[in-house]
Amino acid sequence: MANTPKSPVPRGRRIPLSQFWLDWRISLFLIGVCVLVLGVALVALTGRPTVVPSVAGSSPAIHSERAQFYEGLGRIEDAIREYEAAIRLSPADPALYRALALLSDREGRFAEAIVAYERLLQLEPASPEESAIRRRIAELRQRR
Repeated sequence: MANTPKSPVPRGRRIPLSQFWLDWRISLFLIGVCVLVLGVALVALTGRPTVVPSVAGSSPAIHSERAQFYEGLGRIEDAIREYEAAIRLSPADPALYRALALLSDREGRFAEAIVAYERLLQLEPASPEESAIRRRIAELRQRR
């Protein structure tokens, strides 16, 4: 033992890698980190936002954003209600009729889709999608 050189660095309270998990403070810290990460992952995977973005006032843009929000949550009835509210505030906006028509069409509400598509064609008679919309209206009328 007399021949072993002394280390220039003081040893202090070093923990060898083989005993790393044995120190209770480190273990407690790592358990806390794991619980936090698992909690965040669980919320991200299963949690859905339940609060509608609240904005003071009423405008077509706000109702349209709410409709898209509800549509993303799968709350189709609420989304349609918001699109209709936006249309009441801005009856000359073809984008609102297009969104309502596509949503109604996708959800199998063919009568509502036909009305929205027809109103869209009234507002945009020279639309590049005009022939496709007319074909879709004909298809929906056959299904009714």
